[in-house]
Amino acid sequence: MTKNHKMYYKSTLLVVFLLGLSFILGSLALATSVSRMSLVNLEGFPGKTIEQEITLEGTDPEERSGFWYTNYKKMEGDNDRMDITSWITIEPKDYTIKQGETRVFTVKVKIPGNAGLGLWGATSEEAAKEGHSGERRTYIVFKDAIGEGNVYSGLLLPISVKVLKSPNPLAPALNFVKQNIVAIALSIVIIVLLAVILLKRRKEKKAG
Repeated sequence: MTKNHKMYYKSTLLVVFLLGLSFILGSLALATSVSRMSLVNLEGFPGKTIEQEITLEGTDPEERSGFWYTNYKKMEGDNDRMDITSWITIEPKDYTIKQGETRVFTVKVKIPGNAGLGLWGATSEEAAKEGHSGERRTYIVFKDAIGEGNVYSGLLLPISVKVLKSPNPLAPALNFVKQNIVAIALSIVIIVLLAVILLKRRKEKKAG
């Protein structure tokens, strides 16, 4: 085989490989579309549950069967805040979807009552941005396949939570007092004056 023939042969193989790869990736991309690509920086209080909805749409001519799960990408130097998979549930977990159909899923994140304040599930609030994949740690994942197939497609969606300080239960009452301090003060003065007048009249009646 001449040098030119070898180059032609290699070029042909490369083209065939790239076409095949593009066909596979295109098929995977068309399988199921998702309404959200990340759920980062969700905000909640210790002991409370955050609920978010995600919609999948079937775009493949074949019916697809799939499921949801959580995943933690462990990295050297991680602390306990990075893995929040135990906080998360997705309902329903399993599904089937046909072309043109949509399925709505509820992601529930139950924040432990003893969770410290700050960011959990990622190293930075920038985790959702392009070029910041290295800062993601906890994911929710969906996978689906045609019928009973075992060749899955799907996506990893990063998720993180900002735990906030619980609000003061007396805050609404305190805010009301602050906003109406003049009216409240006048009301107190009037009540005191009325009480004084009533006491005076009682004493006068007793004296008379």
